Amino acid sequence: MKTEITKEEFEEFERVRQSGRTNMYDVDTVIALSHGLTREKCIQIMKGYSELKKKYMEAREWKYMIQ
Repeated sequence: MKTEITKEEFEEFERVRQSGRTNMYDVDTVIALSHGLTREKCIQIMKGYSELKKKYMEAREWKYMIQ
């Protein structure tokens, strides 16, 4: 059963990804570097990354373009 990935969870995953400190397929390290992500959430984000990026990141980019 899939659980909803929140914007905050996606942004935490993205923070770790952008830090460049680990290979994102090393889920144990991603978990250790994140603030509260679980193995299940990491894998779910990885599987749905493109859709989650559209859902959460593009809306933020538009916000800054409008201001």
